[in-house]
Amino acid sequence: MNEAAIEAKATIVKSVFHLFNPWGVSGVVVIQESHLTIHTWPEYGYAAVDLFTCGDEVDPWIAFDYLKEKLKAEKTETQEVPRGIVEKIKRFSDGQLDDIKVKHKPEVVNA
Repeated sequence: MNEAAIEAKATIVKSVFHLFNPWGVSGVVVIQESHLTIHTWPEYGYAAVDLFTCGDEVDPWIAFDYLKEKLKAEKTETQEVPRGIVEKIKRFSDGQLDDIKVKHKPEVVNA
């Protein structure tokens, strides 16, 4: 999962994984651009993966292709769900709806 994040050009903040007994794993890679998660059921040959990203620099499909290869997936099913669409974010100002200019990676200002 960490390598998938790196391949997709994401910035890793923290990773946490839990190994189940006797098998399986659930994990999250928190990235600056959101998160990547995985839940596995090895006894069924199944893994559920969520690649939730934002911005223009990270490509979740690169992470998907990487994981598909590494997990030796024989079958995949995908669904792309646009979330947090910046163009749809509005604010109410003086009775008018105005677009808000939002940066995905705001500049850090040292005070």
